[in-house]
Amino acid sequence: MRAQLRSNRVWWPGRRDRAGEERASEQGSRYTLLILTVSLGGILAPLNSTMLAVALPDLRRDFGIGHAEIAWLVSAYLIAMAVAQPLGGRLGDQLGRARVFRAGLVLFLGLSLAAAAAPGFAWLIAFRTGQALVGAAVIPNGLAMLRESVPLNRLGRSGGTTGAAMSTAAAVGPLLGAGLLALGSWRLLFLMNVPLVAFALLALYRLAPSFNRGRERISLDWVGAGAFAGLLILVTVLLNALRGDAGVVILIAAAIAFPLLLLGFLRQQVSTRTPIAEWRLFRIRSYAGATAYILLSNLVMYTIILAIPFFVREVQGKGSFTTGTLLGAVSIPVALIAPIGGRISDEAGRRPPIVGGSVLVVAGVTALLLGISRDVSYLFFASVLFVIGVGLGFSVGPASAAAIESTPAELAGTAAGTNSMMRYVGSIIGAGVLGSVLNTNDAAPAVDLFRLILAVLVIVAVLGALSSLLVHRFPRAEEEAPEVAAAPALAPADW
Repeated sequence: MRAQLRSNRVWWPGRRDRAGEERASEQGSRYTLLILTVSLGGILAPLNSTMLAVALPDLRRDFGIGHAEIAWLVSAYLIAMAVAQPLGGRLGDQLGRARVFRAGLVLFLGLSLAAAAAPGFAWLIAFRTGQALVGAAVIPNGLAMLRESVPLNRLGRSGGTTGAAMSTAAAVGPLLGAGLLALGSWRLLFLMNVPLVAFALLALYRLAPSFNRGRERISLDWVGAGAFAGLLILVTVLLNALRGDAGVVILIAAAIAFPLLLLGFLRQQVSTRTPIAEWRLFRIRSYAGATAYILLSNLVMYTIILAIPFFVREVQGKGSFTTGTLLGAVSIPVALIAPIGGRISDEAGRRPPIVGGSVLVVAGVTALLLGISRDVSYLFFASVLFVIGVGLGFSVGPASAAAIESTPAELAGTAAGTNSMMRYVGSIIGAGVLGSVLNTNDAAPAVDLFRLILAVLVIVAVLGALSSLLVHRFPRAEEEAPEVAAAPALAPADW
């Protein structure tokens, strides 16, 4: 409580003399500019993830490839994002937050232009993977800039603002993607990043941070990162091998390589001083339950987002606008309900909205399984997807908050990074499951294949609901929590 009171004096001085009012006004402007900068950088990854989902059938047709091949465009992006998230955060610790943030934006801009001009599918995968690597450096360092600069009593609200911006970007992505496809080619989707990155760089320039901070030596767990990426690739290969056309040799080789690589990865994580993630946090029951729910719920959401375009366009024969509006039916509620879910969790505790939201997700996925058919109505489809979106909106925010607050204060940043990494692991598994089931290339996939996908998702959603029961209702009492030093005033030199 004393730290909280001290932090109040950082942004809003107690005595409103003229000089104090001017300083408060200047700090308020810089606070708004900081929120804008972090939000613009943070929306790039979710926007590019959901926006491209609408264009997957077009990409498959233009490049003449099958469902399994197009799934790798998604999987490679998610694998790179999952692996690079913790590495980007550590790199910012060593070289400076703003420096890594700016470099990530500039590289993301260059790779977006390259992807828009990609001459072949292999080039497109390479450029898109590069987008994920540099984009993963932007997100954790933007949040770290908030953590270092914003008072403790405003940090939750600030994180909620940037989180709402990211959720809104994910919600708008399908609609924006459908609109750009209607105007022309899928290449326009990558060019959409140009004005966003330009505005983010301009906001960062106006913020005038210092780029001089840094250490002489970079220390990252490159071996662990490579092994972790290899494990995620093997998981994707094994899931795709279930399609039956990958060959027995590939399946056997992947099955043998996976446990060997896993053993090497575990040994590396135990022996290194800076593991790729802080795995010991999973000894905390609430953190393990909340993070498991994040993984499983994201697996459900991402698989649905990827499966809908193929079902609507290749089974029902409808256009990209229908696809975009249906994807919006599941993603828009997430952005709109998330602030309400957070407010409820502050009053009633973390567990009730998480459990309630998980039940809605189970009910929605079950209804899809029972009602899906070739001629399923648009109204039924949109209504059920809306229920799933509401459930995710109520539960995902409180789950993330529960994960972070259940850990020691000095490990809050590491806890958030590890939690975010597991979110992408869920997306990777979802993309792999989709690729393993959609085993047709030129012919439209059968409805029974989508029923199989939904049957798997029902099981995953039930497991997520069970894991939500492990989450605490309220964290430790404030007076029992270790006191944290007050956040300093907005000090760019500290970045």
